[in-house]
Amino acid sequence: MSELDMCGTCQEEYNNIYDRRHYSQTNSCPDCTIPMHLFNQEGNEVSTDPSFILIMVQESLEKGHTVAVKGMGGYLLLADATHQLAVKNLRDKKQRPGKPFAVMYPTLAMAAEDLFITEAEKVTLNSRTAPVVLCMRKENPGTGLCYSTVAPGLDKIGVLLPYTPLLQLIAEKYNKPLVATSGNLSGSPIIYADDEALLWLTEQADLILSFDRDIVAPQDDSVIQIAPESLTPVILRRSRGLAPNYYPAPFTSNIPVLAMGAELKSAFAILEGQNLYISQYLGDQQQYDAQAGFTATLQHLMNLLDFSPKEILVDKHPNYFVSEAGIELAAEWNIPVMKIQHHEAHFCAVMGENNLLTSAEPVLGITWDGTGYGDDGHIWGGECFLYEQGEIRRYAHLDYFPQLMGDKMSREPRVSAIALLRDDMEKLKTIADQFMKAEREFYLKVLAQPQALLTSSMGRFIDGIAAILGIQSLNTYEGEAAMKLEAMARSCKEESFDYYPIPLNKNRLEWNRMLHELLEDKQNGMETAALARKVLVSLARIPGQLAKKSGVSKIAFSGGVFQNVFLVDLICTMWQNEYELFFHRQLSPNDECIGFGQLAYREMIHLQNEFNSERSSALSV
Repeated sequence: MSELDMCGTCQEEYNNIYDRRHYSQTNSCPDCTIPMHLFNQEGNEVSTDPSFILIMVQESLEKGHTVAVKGMGGYLLLADATHQLAVKNLRDKKQRPGKPFAVMYPTLAMAAEDLFITEAEKVTLNSRTAPVVLCMRKENPGTGLCYSTVAPGLDKIGVLLPYTPLLQLIAEKYNKPLVATSGNLSGSPIIYADDEALLWLTEQADLILSFDRDIVAPQDDSVIQIAPESLTPVILRRSRGLAPNYYPAPFTSNIPVLAMGAELKSAFAILEGQNLYISQYLGDQQQYDAQAGFTATLQHLMNLLDFSPKEILVDKHPNYFVSEAGIELAAEWNIPVMKIQHHEAHFCAVMGENNLLTSAEPVLGITWDGTGYGDDGHIWGGECFLYEQGEIRRYAHLDYFPQLMGDKMSREPRVSAIALLRDDMEKLKTIADQFMKAEREFYLKVLAQPQALLTSSMGRFIDGIAAILGIQSLNTYEGEAAMKLEAMARSCKEESFDYYPIPLNKNRLEWNRMLHELLEDKQNGMETAALARKVLVSLARIPGQLAKKSGVSKIAFSGGVFQNVFLVDLICTMWQNEYELFFHRQLSPNDECIGFGQLAYREMIHLQNEFNSERSSALSV
């Protein structure tokens, strides 16, 4: 705002120490309003008249066009969510064939015409954070919302209310639901600079609406869903309105520490004294643009806080960009680096949030996600840890299966399915139609070779089940198979708690019998919805099963699998009367919590050292 001149009246208010607008750094009025600019697809300025701009935006949306509008943390692409062709064209332009879009409504009352909105969801939508909230859709939308195009194959819609005056004016004037999605290139960070918007968004938008107030810190919209039975809030993306705040800090440090976080769904964390900051969601660090965004955001926050780390924490994965960057920074600044296992960081994150690091009782940690570099060189992701007297040990894990074709496995659930069914040719025939003949022959040759790399990933296991059930064989976006499996389970009309056995043998959760019985049920004609529910009930039984075996009364949950609120509710229903259950509260269970978890792991090591020191003193006495 320092670049914009106030009118005389606003300047007088700003300078007057007795005025309520004294030193209001965003002070402006109709006489010194922030100038707006409307550009066409050729990048030529069409108008600067606010009234005319709103009319042109409305007319463009009515024609089924896409309009890029500058928001609080970056540009949004808006399109009429009741206009099927408009939504389809936006999908084509964004190269986003299936990933759900969020929908912006001018009022909560209009949103309620299309969606079932609980009281907890209403409170969250109306909060000053103003996140996107996932709500159950009604069978027949009152507004004419195009469900099948907005969120294909899903039973929930991401809803948001306007969170800036400009968005409010556009939404009220148009008075229909609008798709509101990040203005970016496929897989790249949100575009927030005006010159980049004119360079790149003209390929996606018919009009671009900008204004002269610069965005300093780009941020996507935060996304939240609430488990309907247990009312557990689950943050899917922690960004605008939530980051970088975290209060109160559950631990302190006598030196400034930087935790680099994880590669996927990246977010770094900073701890200095009693002050803790966790960056906004910074995307997947596999593209140059995302890496540049990570570096710029880190530098911005360090400058803002006058922060200079004396220690850096990184993930153990040898090829993570964020880990390599952390090691390079540590070498440049000549400071120590601590490497921390991915899933132990997950576990420490949920313990740190719930003040369990100082627990006198042991804590069971269920950390289920898609991938993480394990201490044995394999890919972990279906882990159960035991925390006792300041130490973590791996108590149990999902039985290993082959990790095939690297990252391709996460993009193709059918590859997970073939890895799970590898030992039985008859079972493999059940998914034969998901592969061309040449593909089948290739994978059979691969599986005939000794497998150097194995995985215990619960995320890949669930993907494989989704493919076996015919729900999804190829993902068009991350987590698609798991989300559709959850939606399918939720559609089951019978609230059965039938389950498949997943016995614990030594430290391995053996899933072979479950798979055998699942295929039997499928061949016997059990409905897919009932099969999906039975699978998730089976997974929900595992925490209680392990707690009973270990004699532990406290169970903590972390990892991307626990973004599944249907699973969270099943766990709460089945076990909350027998055990104390702990979930993330201010953080997402996905990899955005890893930076915080790395700090919590460091705190755990300090507590362990203190415990050992006190024990040594007691023994010497």
